[in-house]
Amino acid sequence: MTCPYCKETILDGAIKCRFCGSMLNADPAPDNITTDEIRTFIGSNSHYYLQQFSKFNLTGTEKLCMTWNWSCFGFTFLWMLYRKMYLLAVLTFIVFCIPGVNILLHIVAGVVGNYLYYGHVKQKILEIRAIPSQQNMNLVFQEVGGVHRWVITAGIVLGLIITILIGMFFSTMIAFMGYHMDKLTI
Repeated sequence: MTCPYCKETILDGAIKCRFCGSMLNADPAPDNITTDEIRTFIGSNSHYYLQQFSKFNLTGTEKLCMTWNWSCFGFTFLWMLYRKMYLLAVLTFIVFCIPGVNILLHIVAGVVGNYLYYGHVKQKILEIRAIPSQQNMNLVFQEVGGVHRWVITAGIVLGLIITILIGMFFSTMIAFMGYHMDKLTI
C-alpha cells in the first residue's frame, strides 16, 4: 500500500503512516474530492496541507480542529495572497488597521489558517468540477490553485521599505532631540 500523503510504501491496512504520521482512514476532504485533486490544486507544500486537512475529518464529519500555521501567523496578509485567498487577504488587511487587534489577529490566523485554506481549496475544486466540458481539469486546478510566487518578492521589498522608513523616522527623531538638547545646554 502507498501512503496517499507522502507516497511512501507502507503496510497494507495501516491506520497511520510511519513516515509522515498521517491518519490513513481519514479522508482529507469530503464531497468525493480526491487527494490527487487537492495535491494538484495546492501545488507546492501539498504534503503539509494534506496532513493538516486530514485532521478536519478524523471523526467522519468535517469540523474545525485547532492546528498551527507559522506562515499564516507571521505573514497573515501575504500568506493569504500567496495562497490566492483574495477576499480573506483584503479582510485581514482591513482588520489590521484597527488599533490593538493586530497581534490577536495573528494568533487567530495561525490557529485557523489551515482550516480557512481547507475551505478555500474545497470550494474552488467543486467550482471547477461544476463547469461542464473541462478538457484537462488538472491544468485548471494548477492555474486556479497553486501559489503566487511574486508575493515573496513583494513581501521582501515591502519589508525593506518599511525598515528604511522606520530607520529614517527614528534617526530624524534622534537628530531633532539632539538639536533641542544642545539648545538647552547653551
